[in-house]
Parts: sequence; structure tokens; C-alpha cells
Amino acid sequence: MIRTKIVATMGPAVSSVDVLTRLFEAGADVCRLNFSHGTLDEHAIQLRNIREAAAKFGEPIAVLGDLSGPKIRLGQVADENGTGGMLIDVGDELVMQRTPIVGHDRRVSTTLPHLVDDIAVGDRILIEDGALRFVCTKKLPDELHCTCTVGGVLKTAKGINLPNTAINVPAITERDWESTHWAIANDLDYLALSFVRSPHDLQLLREHLANNGSDIPLIAKIEKAEAIKQIDAIIEAADGLMVARGDLGVEIDLAQVPIVQKDLIRRCCAAGKPVIVATQMLQSMIEQASPTRAEVSDVANAIFDGTDAVMLSGETSVGKFPLGAVHVMNHIAESTEEYLGQTENSREPAVKLKTMPLSGAVARGVWAIVQELKSPLVVIWSQTGATARIFAKLRLNLPILALSSDQRALRRMALQYGVVPTPMPVPRDMSELVGAIDKLVQEKKLAPAGSRIVIVVASALGTPGTLNGIILHTIGDGWRSAGNADATIPLGADALMKT
Repeated sequence: MIRTKIVATMGPAVSSVDVLTRLFEAGADVCRLNFSHGTLDEHAIQLRNIREAAAKFGEPIAVLGDLSGPKIRLGQVADENGTGGMLIDVGDELVMQRTPIVGHDRRVSTTLPHLVDDIAVGDRILIEDGALRFVCTKKLPDELHCTCTVGGVLKTAKGINLPNTAINVPAITERDWESTHWAIANDLDYLALSFVRSPHDLQLLREHLANNGSDIPLIAKIEKAEAIKQIDAIIEAADGLMVARGDLGVEIDLAQVPIVQKDLIRRCCAAGKPVIVATQMLQSMIEQASPTRAEVSDVANAIFDGTDAVMLSGETSVGKFPLGAVHVMNHIAESTEEYLGQTENSREPAVKLKTMPLSGAVARGVWAIVQELKSPLVVIWSQTGATARIFAKLRLNLPILALSSDQRALRRMALQYGVVPTPMPVPRDMSELVGAIDKLVQEKKLAPAGSRIVIVVASALGTPGTLNGIILHTIGDGWRSAGNADATIPLGADALMKT
């Protein structure tokens, strides 16, 4: 059972119900809808297919909506000579004009008309995560003349980065507000905000969600140098992070990206919040059936660092081998986790929560019990998913069976490391809960009969914030059947702690 979660970006390559079902069977846990591409009507069709495929698959699948943010992009570019766009060679001059056009003959427009005003002569212009590079050599009232220093093919809607230029753009665009309203109406499980610069950006979006009756968790995409300077405040304001290495790698020194990645994962582990590592993880598999050795090492090292999830972008959205990419990522995770399981983890988890301190203390206690007794399984009741999020940060080398009667919470738990979201009606009492767990564990063969598992319970089942007990239970040993209202939990060895 793989503990690392896989985020797969949706697109034409994985649009059908049949392919999506196979994608989930291959190991995808979260579907990313990238609002930077496609229309909301197209996303609605994709979402309908995701939910139909998830129902066929029979396990909770989370859907993450990725807001475009104030990303500057090329306008439409004509396909010249069958290249998929406009071929530009080193030394060629490219004109960027204010008014929108279909790009041709080395002349293009962008999604930001006043870009012409903000860029100065000498500023660098990087396109498609720096794959193509230009320098502004001449500025006119309504156009910029730029010399190509690294060539390639300019394509429609590819991103533009300006590491030397201060651009006055809002944190949340009109397109983002439109996408947010759609996400609320369609009950998405997460929203990712692009180009976060300060905690205020997240607070603005959260207030808007609350005013519209929504509590969708927010993922802050870290891809700006300004965000790194305020990272602790951003983590506190967010429900999780995405290390968006594409734009980050052109906004800061490329050599600093792996260091920042490790630091962000460490901070999220301490804060008890999920983190996703994204961009170019298996980039070669967009065109090739096998990844490079460096890509395999990259995915494995992110798991070693402690990430909750690894993300596929173009590999699944438009790649030639979307199912193969998920299979490969799943296999890397399996091998890496097998090694981690063979390596004794004697370090106490660094979960230091500003909120939910009781849950944090209980989680550390569970970690110590598991280390001592070598329990094969931890079971928790997590009605809203908050407790599961904290327990994911224990980085246990075993599955965490997270029970809830809330379907939305179950979908959200699909992002959390090691968590197996499992639906269960709220039991009448603790005895019924333990009996149901015993039956479930045996049916699913999650732990052998006679093994001792750890159950984390609450005094008021189904009520958030009431976590207060740890039970050690031996599978198949002496518990009355589920549904017996007279059954009681015996104190002693099986009731280790009540707080």
C-alpha cells in the first residue's frame, strides 16, 4: 500500500471515464484542474468524468482546482510550419505588442497589455519556465523589441517570467474569481492559489470563500521570491503548500530550488500541513515511455524529504504515456517507501502545532507506541480530516486508516501521506466502533489476526475536536460483534490511555 500520494493534472490525454478509472487504479489520488487552460465548461465535463470514474473505482479521489493567478502568458500563436507554434532562433528579433493579435512572423501579444509599459530596455524576458529567453533592446509606446538569447518554439498561452521587472498586478484576477465561484458551486476539495506573495493574498481568498459559504482548503503555490521571505506567515495562513518549481526556478537562483524545497517540506511537517512537490518530475515521459535516471532520483528524494504528494503536470494532461507516468511514479514511491520501512525511524516527529495541541500530543504518543510495539496499523476517527492531516506528519511506515462519515472530508484526506480514507457511519458507542474496525481490518486484510493495532478515538464520535483516547486492540481477540449496544470496552491492557 503506497503512502505517498500522486496528483495527476487533467487534460485531453486523460479525459475519458475509462482512462480516468485506469489512472486511479495505477495510483493517482488527486486530480488537478488547471484553470490556466481550457474553459469552465470543459472543466465541468472533466469533473463529471472524474466523479463517475471515482465512483467506479470505489475509493475517495480529491479534486484540486489550480487558480491561474496573475500569471502573464503569451496570447494566441499561429502554428507555423507544423511546429505547434512559432520557431525563434538565437539572434532573432521578437516584437511584443500591446494590442491582442494571433502571433505570427515574429510578432506576438500577451495577456497583460500594460506589460509594454512596465518592461525597460535591458530587462530579461523568460518564456515557458525559461526554455526560451529574450532581452528587451528597444521600447516604443505600444511595443517592445526583444532579442532572442535562447531559442525554441513559442506556443499559445505559455508563461512569461520577468525576474528583473516589477509588475503591478492583482494577487487574484477576474479569471480567478470566476474560477473560484465555479469551484464553490461544484464542491471542489482544494483550491491552489498561484504566485502567492504574502499571507494577505490567502486571507483575501479565504474571506471571499467564507462570504460565499465555502470552507475549501487553500494550497499556497510557492513560486515567487517574495513568498519565501514571508514563508512562516504564509504557511500559517494556508492549509498546505505546493512547491511549484517551474516558476520558482526562474524567479530565484536555480541552485537554490532544491534547498528551498527541502526547507518548505520541513516547515510543513512541523506545522502539520500537507505539501506537494510539483513541476517536471517525470518531464521526459511527455514524449518518452521511460523516465530519466535523474527524474527517478528527483521523485525519490522528494519522498525522502517528507513530501505528502508528488505531482504530474504535462505528463498526464497532454503526454503520450499518462498511465505509464502514474505507474512509474507509483513504483518509485513503492521502492522508496520499502527502503524507508527497512530503516528504523528513531526520530520523534517534529510536529509542533500552534492549534490543536491535544491532537499533536496524542499523535506523538501514538508514534512512540508504534515504535515500541511494531503495530502494523493505526486507525483514527477523523470526522473533518483535521486529525488525519496531523497524523500524516508522523511519517509512519504503515497505513493510517482514517474513518469518517463525511464524504467531503474523505476526499480531502486523499491528499495526506499514508492516510487511507475509509467511509463509516457514526457508531452508537465505542464498543460498536471497535467491533466495526475489527471486522473491517479482517475483511480488507489490513492486519493479521492476533496483531495489535492502535485505535485513536474521541469521546463524542462524529464531533470534531473531541479526540481524547488511545486504545490498543488485538485483531479478532475478545470483542463483541459490531452493533451490540451492551458491549463495553474493557479497561486495562486494551485501554492504554484516556485523556
